[in-house]
Amino acid sequence: MFRTGRNFIDGIEIDVVRKRVRRINIRVSPDGVVHLSIPSWGCTIAEGEAFLRANWKWAVSARAKALARRASAPPLTPEQVQAFVALLGRLHADWCARLGELGVTWKLRAMKTLWGSCHFRKRHVTYNRELSRVSEDLVEYVVVHELTHLRVPNHGPAFYALMDARLPGWRARRRALNGRRTVP
Repeated sequence: MFRTGRNFIDGIEIDVVRKRVRRINIRVSPDGVVHLSIPSWGCTIAEGEAFLRANWKWAVSARAKALARRASAPPLTPEQVQAFVALLGRLHADWCARLGELGVTWKLRAMKTLWGSCHFRKRHVTYNRELSRVSEDLVEYVVVHELTHLRVPNHGPAFYALMDARLPGWRARRRALNGRRTVP
């Protein structure tokens, strides 16, 4: 029987929390811990445990993928991080100047499924830390892509037309970036 906090199934750590969520959620962190979030009302811990056990094959598979991804990507040295931040800062500033986009701030953070995101109203762009592992031309594509969202916030025809005008050949870069084996 599970309790909130740390639990184990087959030697795998399960972190059980009750929180304000609508549904029972399972996620796996990069360090291999399986997290089980259970709604704080309308659901029992036993129901959460039953849900996890019903989806156990998926959880074990996702855990194996997370651990393999972590093992295949050695940590960056402080010098590598510093060099990447300088490169990203230069590309961001250069493209902001070229596109006439003033006052656009940016930050770097770990993202699981995106290479970048743009909050066009706040004029703020977030880039994925994993971009530090790709070539400069692919980083440049992500910078231009996110800055283009300041003008067109969706991925409609107008967005693609503007991308074609700003960065000819961007589709090949996108294919190269998304075809990598270690997608975020």
